[in-house]
Amino acid sequence: MSLKIEFSAASDAGKVRTNNEDSYLLAPEIGLAIVADGMGGHSSGEVASSLGVKVTRDKFESMSRTGLKPKPYTDKFCLETNQLGFAVQLANSVIFEAGNSGTSNKGMGTTLTAALFRSPRICLAHIGDSRAYLLHDGKLKQITEDHSLVMEHVRSGLLTKEQAEVSPLQNILTRALGTQKAPAVDLIETELAQEDRLLLCTDGLFKAVKEQEILETLKLQPDDGQACGLLVAAANANGGPDNITLIIGTVKAKTLKETLKDMVKKSYA
Repeated sequence: MSLKIEFSAASDAGKVRTNNEDSYLLAPEIGLAIVADGMGGHSSGEVASSLGVKVTRDKFESMSRTGLKPKPYTDKFCLETNQLGFAVQLANSVIFEAGNSGTSNKGMGTTLTAALFRSPRICLAHIGDSRAYLLHDGKLKQITEDHSLVMEHVRSGLLTKEQAEVSPLQNILTRALGTQKAPAVDLIETELAQEDRLLLCTDGLFKAVKEQEILETLKLQPDDGQACGLLVAAANANGGPDNITLIIGTVKAKTLKETLKDMVKKSYA
């Protein structure tokens, strides 16, 4: 069975911040979705997150067209996952250089979580504390790992997850784009099934809305666009302490017409 995924997105400044430093990208023509949460003084966070999504998309699309095999290459992942990870590294170089070329954007950086759908799998490249969740068989699972100081403490057993949620250190990142010359970018591949739902989000969502409430909202609202709106409203109802950005997509079976169209497209490629 051929599968497809169609994404919906929403972004809101929240109730406390005066500007929105998050960015997101939907590129259905290449099966790509990205969320990024920028940081830095003045408008630097917006610059960093915008550069992150734009450069990642442009560089991935370029490599996809040419079939370039990036170096280094990780054999346990497919070509497209390696290309996506390399594109994120190129985005890091652009942001790092921009942040060190003058005082106005000095120290800027961004989280970034990019999801590429290649049926039947989702390919992820991830850095920072934005997240990707998978809803499968009624259970919501975080499939990325936060690169933050408190979550390192959770993984090492120094804090519980509940303690981490109220820790004053929860905003300290251990990895982000633009803050280091060549930070490690996590690559992940997960197979998807029909009716699975993927959620990408910045911390403005999951720090304001508990995972159980996110799960219940997704279960009650099957329409991805409306679910995005409900979750933004829930985050704002809980104080909206940060910018809120999320992307939701549901895996569906392709129609016979869509499958035949793909076959014709491949025959001319």
